[in-house]
Amino acid sequence: MGQRYYVDPERIESLASLLEEIGVLTRTMTEEFLDELAPTVSWPGTNSEFSEKAKPQEQKERQTTKDTMLSLGAAVVGITDATISNVRMMKDTRDRNIDEIEHGNSRIETDGFDGTGGHGRR
Repeated sequence: MGQRYYVDPERIESLASLLEEIGVLTRTMTEEFLDELAPTVSWPGTNSEFSEKAKPQEQKERQTTKDTMLSLGAAVVGITDATISNVRMMKDTRDRNIDEIEHGNSRIETDGFDGTGGHGRR
């Protein structure tokens, strides 16, 4: 006997709403982080030997950190969007199949294949 496949779209949807909340929190944290980061841009200094040496590395690390934060937020949003899209596809497939089964059952009853007066099998 084959394995049974089961999915609960409503449960996945409720979990996807948690992902949406995480996405909002991630965006908020990123915005707050970038706002807090802005005033520190001149910390290595501007006109000293130290600033000339430290500034390129500091700018590189600053940009890497910003890119990482933005990428994390984009990843969470992407996962959420894909999850919601998959749930919609599952529901559409389920609903379409249920409609086709009901339509087939309706035809059987209308055409007399239910054993109450039709001509039997065709």
